Amino acid sequence: MTKVCYVIPSLSVGGTERQLTELVQGLAPDHEIIVVCTRFNGALAGDVRRAGASLHVLGTKTAWDPSLFWKLRTVFRRLRPDIVHTFMSGFDLAANLAARSAGVGAVISSRRELATWMRRRHRLMQDWANRYVDCIVANSNAVAEYATANEKVDSALFHVIPNGVRAETFVSRADRHDLLVRHRIPFHCRIIGIVANFSPVKDHALFVQTAKLLLKRRAGVHFLMIGNGRLVGSVDSMIDALGMASCFTRATALPEMPELYALMDVSVLCSKAEGSPNVIMESMAAGTPVVAAAVGGVIELVRDGDTGRLVFSREPRDFADAIEWVLNHPAESRALADRAGQFVRKEFTIEKMVESYRRLYAELLANARGKGR
Repeated sequence: MTKVCYVIPSLSVGGTERQLTELVQGLAPDHEIIVVCTRFNGALAGDVRRAGASLHVLGTKTAWDPSLFWKLRTVFRRLRPDIVHTFMSGFDLAANLAARSAGVGAVISSRRELATWMRRRHRLMQDWANRYVDCIVANSNAVAEYATANEKVDSALFHVIPNGVRAETFVSRADRHDLLVRHRIPFHCRIIGIVANFSPVKDHALFVQTAKLLLKRRAGVHFLMIGNGRLVGSVDSMIDALGMASCFTRATALPEMPELYALMDVSVLCSKAEGSPNVIMESMAAGTPVVAAAVGGVIELVRDGDTGRLVFSREPRDFADAIEWVLNHPAESRALADRAGQFVRKEFTIEKMVESYRRLYAELLANARGKGR
């Protein structure tokens, strides 16, 4: 049985962590799975253990911890995985070096975002780390193209495997009236939602400015923001300063995501950059029309006017126009959402994602054995 070791900072709740958990659950029946958290375990650790994976926590304080190489090499030499697959973009040098030092057959790196945050030191580390990998998996063509353009790496190393979603889990049959009462949202409102961590790249300020325009244009709209992060306070202050606090509701209840999507008349994503946003696939699965910025891997999910509406500028007016189109054309929007649901159920299943990884691992191991590793 092939032994695969995944290396990730933690199993906190996040898009990458949830995708890895799904991958572990899908591969566990015919692979021996090891997960190494370099920092701490996190909320999804129980799901990984229940899938049958062994979990090891190294307890390092930062991604720059100089002891990381030695700790990982000790783990790899003791457990002897066939494959080491890292989810530490920008910080996988220690893991890649340790895997090679321990004689691991195949080493895989991941790219899951447009890493606009990287500075020169990160790029130098990543360029060095790239020397030791057999393959780099990207979750969209846009991510692969961005990495190829910004790193010293052979484009032939890239393999694109899109994210997957369990579409059925995002279909809610909850009573809308009960949901409105539970979340204290006014009745008879059209609800425009955004699901995103409060970080600069998600551009909640643009969403707030769009809301300001919509409130001037029409009555009976309410805005739902789902997520958390370091910019919550500044966004709340901006909303208060504009006198719009009564028109906004904020939630962080991830277990209730199907119900929250069901409340939305429109799901909006204003990001400045995106790799392959799970929120769009989840919105499509839930049957909620999508309005999204045409950035990165978004355009691989949303076909303008077919599976959603794309906005090609950073102007609040253009986002407001696209949202109003959805609100003003219910029949066309319903058909758009239906096509989006069919698209995601056909192209972005968990089963399809897991099988792609299964084939990739088998191919890499066959090549490694041919080279005598």
